[in-house]
Amino acid sequence: MEKRDVIMVVMGLVIVLVIALVAKPMLTGKPVDMSVPVAIPGLATPTPTPTPAAVGADDSYEKYKASQNAPASSPNPTTTPAPTPSWSGQAQGLSLTNPQRYNQTPTPTPIPHSGVYNTVPEQEDEMVTYATIEGTYPGVTNPIHMPFPYWELRYTIDPADTLFVSSTESKAAGVATNNAAQSFPSFSITVQDADQPNRTIRVITPHGGIDEELWKKDTNSDPRPWTEKFYEGVEDHNYFFTITPHMITSYKIEVLVPKRYIGKY
Repeated sequence: MEKRDVIMVVMGLVIVLVIALVAKPMLTGKPVDMSVPVAIPGLATPTPTPTPAAVGADDSYEKYKASQNAPASSPNPTTTPAPTPSWSGQAQGLSLTNPQRYNQTPTPTPIPHSGVYNTVPEQEDEMVTYATIEGTYPGVTNPIHMPFPYWELRYTIDPADTLFVSSTESKAAGVATNNAAQSFPSFSITVQDADQPNRTIRVITPHGGIDEELWKKDTNSDPRPWTEKFYEGVEDHNYFFTITPHMITSYKIEVLVPKRYIGKY
């Protein structure tokens, strides 16, 4: 091809471009379409393959936001135990049970008490009965629940006749020979920890001993009832009592607490 032919071809292309880019938009009023044609005659249009990251991107984000707003779930949900109702002020009777329940005998060997006693005198409170124990024979009580930081144990006993006199000969031959025998009553209460049965809190015996003859002669010398005060300082605890009477007709034990504790513990 000669140089002149090349110039003619180039000029023809320029004229076509001017018509397409300038003349045609001016005549039709439409902007120039500079986009690449989607389909080229004779060639197949490839289908774009979405990348894995783009698939479901919006849906995953929505699920993520929902999981952030959802309340946290526990695999093992725990239930809150119902609170124990406070004491209403009604006294309870405490009965005896089988000593084997605690692997104890009616006369356990006491061990030293390592608790700390309150040295500050307790203020004068009106006391009310929390539990009572009445009986004649030795035994071990059922557990008693004690939610109070301070309580008292008040007890009284009725001793049996301890002096026995008998005549061995007739007075016809002179002065009869008399034989006499006397036994001595005793009583003890062992306060033990029901949660730790081998732990003895205190062994209680009547202060001043038991002398009913003296009490009959002088009523002012009668110490009954006796009172023991407990400053355990441990709330929500359980105890049991081992009772050991000897030559005792009957006994009565009361567990007392301040009246101001009603409805509080």
